[in-house]
Amino acid sequence: MPFKTTTGLTIQPDRAFTLGDVQYPSNWLRLTSDEEKAAIGITWEEPPKFKDERWWGNVVKDGEVTSTPIPLDQLKERETANAKKQAGALLSGSDWMVIRSVDEEERPVPVEWSAFRDAVRVECNRLEEAIASADFEGIQSIEQNWPNDPNWKEPDA
Repeated sequence: MPFKTTTGLTIQPDRAFTLGDVQYPSNWLRLTSDEEKAAIGITWEEPPKFKDERWWGNVVKDGEVTSTPIPLDQLKERETANAKKQAGALLSGSDWMVIRSVDEEERPVPVEWSAFRDAVRVECNRLEEAIASADFEGIQSIEQNWPNDPNWKEPDA
């Protein structure tokens, strides 16, 4: 709600609006000066400041923000599910190698891919343990350190 009128109406940028009997096009706020806006009673209002929505529930009432921490058990459940989802996504690209090694015993999973898969599971387990033992502040600072697959190449600088 960046723009307010003297009557309390909130005007969103890039949307047409009517003030009194005058209709204004969607680009009017962008194309006019602060003085032109003020002349018809429109002023800029700083948008409310929210806390990080990954960890806080933010509610705006009468222009005031109330931030409530998301319950720790919900955060732990969500973050654990995210870690497992990420591990699954990283492993899924090489699942065919594991299946092939079972179907065709003479074609084992290449050592570098086996090591990568182990490293993914180790990181997922580390994250799950860190999440399980974290408090509200601690869960926000857990860093992920997922391994790169053997085909990964450093981007050109």
